[in-house]
Amino acid sequence: MGDCIDSVRGLTDDIVVVDAGSHDQTRAICRAKGARVFERRWTGFSDQKNFGNSQARHEWILSLDADERVTPELAASIRREFAHGPPNRDAYSIRFRNYYGGQPVRFGAWNPEWHIRLFDRRQCDWNTDEVHEGLRGLEDCTSGRLHGCIRHLPVSSREELAAKTRRYSELFAEKLRRKGRIPGWSKVWLNPVWRFSRDFFLRLGILDGGAGWAIAWEAAHYTHLKYWRALPARPLRRPIEWLAPGAAAATFAALFYVMPVSAFLGFMPGAAPSDRNELQITGPNQTAESMALHQADDDDPLSILPDDDDVLT
Repeated sequence: MGDCIDSVRGLTDDIVVVDAGSHDQTRAICRAKGARVFERRWTGFSDQKNFGNSQARHEWILSLDADERVTPELAASIRREFAHGPPNRDAYSIRFRNYYGGQPVRFGAWNPEWHIRLFDRRQCDWNTDEVHEGLRGLEDCTSGRLHGCIRHLPVSSREELAAKTRRYSELFAEKLRRKGRIPGWSKVWLNPVWRFSRDFFLRLGILDGGAGWAIAWEAAHYTHLKYWRALPARPLRRPIEWLAPGAAAATFAALFYVMPVSAFLGFMPGAAPSDRNELQITGPNQTAESMALHQADDDDPLSILPDDDDVLT
């Protein structure tokens, strides 16, 4: 947390930290670095962030998690936007540079990744989703992009990534149960196959080596678990939870062997746009276009809607 605060030093005179009952030196470190610390019982990602925004002294919010760092280039870009007073836009999208075990991730589902993190709190706030929270009100906002990036250090090991898979899948399943949505078998079994195939092969996660494999495998496992856990209680569920990622690799290998390579070119990076507009992936809950995808038909198991495009970062 100390490194996070250090990365924004000089950008603002008001740094707000919301602490949900940490048992280490987090609060002391933050106060020593000049942050205002609020202790608050955990009430969910969105609610915690909205509370922090409400305590800020200024209307513009740069929202960061403890594992995120602002690069000098991004800090300079923000200063330029505010050099002559408030900018003429309502929100700004920032590129994330993700790391796995301290090494940068160059391909796959984690790259490129953009999120709106600098915004006018009078124009938008965080939604109420249990997981993968996004901003509401963006459809009425004018937005831009900033130079530089946020360095994101989400996990340091495979075990930590697997723990996130279990935690986030349960939160997403809870969201589905709350909405009364029961996923079909295609969501449970076919979407993980597509998710692994897309992230590891089509998005070239294979070029990241072991990190690319782990990220794609856990993404497929997460996609399976979040729908599996939303199903009504059934016997023999737990013993077969491991099947989806393995089935993903085997199924794609078989398809790639029996089908012409040209059949996949429409989905390769840099290829001509496909007629399947629903396969043009947009970051979840960050733009009006991605929000519109929520209204799309969810019956096609190979359609990756925002719900299926969540990344465990």
